[in-house]
Amino acid sequence: YRFLDVMGPRVFNVPILLGLAYVGMAYVSWMVAIILLGSAAPRGWRKVGVPLLGGLVMMAWDFAQDPVWSTLLHAWEWRDGGRWFGVPASNFFGWFLTMATIYLLFAAYLRRSPAHLPQRPARSLAVFFYAICAGGNVLQMWVAQPVNWVSDATGVNWRVADILRASALVSFFVMGGFAAVCEVRLARRAKG
Repeated sequence: YRFLDVMGPRVFNVPILLGLAYVGMAYVSWMVAIILLGSAAPRGWRKVGVPLLGGLVMMAWDFAQDPVWSTLLHAWEWRDGGRWFGVPASNFFGWFLTMATIYLLFAAYLRRSPAHLPQRPARSLAVFFYAICAGGNVLQMWVAQPVNWVSDATGVNWRVADILRASALVSFFVMGGFAAVCEVRLARRAKG
């Protein structure tokens, strides 16, 4: 794939704002994973469980966002397109592996330098941010679009409404599901 001009200034051909978004979402996804599995310094099966779940949480965000940003907004383009509204499945597999690897390295670091799970306000803020990202994807369904169809880099036409609905469904059910379970866990911990 290649980034297009709409993404703004770049460092090593990576748009600065996109890099910052991924760093921020990487932190939020890690927090969601440790809330879901209940371990700030993963031990036992959580040494692998938290990084894998964190990778999945991050991938859910990417899965919801990529068709909108690439095919609809033309912020980047996939040379060979793909079945997920112009995005190839290899993109999501690659992001999952990349994030799981980063999280595995981070978990190894935490085992040497134990960290404590941040207090409730910081945990709630991470979940809130993840939920806001999901909500924004749902709300975009009701924003009037200037066109009904868009083409990906390979010339395949996609209905804009289908892209937005798919993004909203993934955001509501997958991202929203992660956020809802986190809120239930945080509420139970606050009581106990």
